Order: sequence, then structure tokens, then C-alpha cells
Amino acid sequence: MNEQERARLQEQYPAWHIRRPEGMGCLVATRLGRPLTEREIYHGLCATLVEDTYDLLSEALAGQRKIEETL
Repeated sequence: MNEQERARLQEQYPAWHIRRPEGMGCLVATRLGRPLTEREIYHGLCATLVEDTYDLLSEALAGQRKIEETL
């Protein structure tokens, strides 16, 4: 993920901190704000997402948004 891709995802998902940890090949998105409730976790929300590619992370974030919209 280059900086433009990261910035684009960060703009689309401002409630997440998106980064590529130094020395690692994965991408990490950490939810900002309050901790998730047990109900939110039960329904599939995650505090942190780890994916190998930009596309996979984008899909995972979109999936999280879809779950949020149903709760």
C-alpha cells in the first residue's frame, strides 16, 4: 500500500487508523474511539483488522461498515 492508497482509505474510513507497520508485509486498521460492546463483537465488528493487501483491507473495512449500518 503506497501513501496515496493509505490516504484514500483513511479519508473513506476516518474512524480507523490505517497503517503498514514497519518491517511487516501486512496492513493494519485499528478502530478509533470507544471500545466495542459485546453485542457489536457478537455481530462481527472488530477493533483491529489485519490484511495482506490494500484490496483485502478495503473489503474488510467495507464489511465492517455494512455491519455497523445494520446495528
